[in-house]
Amino acid sequence: MFSDKYKKMSDKEFKNLNKKEFKEYLRLLDEDFPRHHRRVNEITVETVLTPEEAIAIAKKYHEENKEEGIVSEEIERLYFDEAYTFGINEEDRDNDDIRPAWRVTVDLPPNPFLFEDYRLIVSDRDRKVMDILDVNGHPANLR
Repeated sequence: MFSDKYKKMSDKEFKNLNKKEFKEYLRLLDEDFPRHHRRVNEITVETVLTPEEAIAIAKKYHEENKEEGIVSEEIERLYFDEAYTFGINEEDRDNDDIRPAWRVTVDLPPNPFLFEDYRLIVSDRDRKVMDILDVNGHPANLR
């Protein structure tokens, strides 16, 4: 689990880390990363949705909103995030909205100006698409 020391750090504190502290931060981040990108056969928690249900929810959302691209139905390209952050509570970081979610890939046609995919985030508990991540992992606004 990622250290509480680093979770509650302000931007100023983060910028003032010395080399040893920064190396420790990166080591802990590296250890925590797999929780957020588990393949279907690596999931360690009980899920509400099956992989097929998560893909079906993403496809339905994609079609209803007339989004570009094609939702991948390949289970091998599906990721599960045991602790996706849906919302941050600035006053009390222990009360951030963190829960399991599926990351479903949407492939875009090749384009020299755009990246080739993005991810629809399906909340496992809510059984609906609640977020979109661009190719760099940054949240994009839902319409």
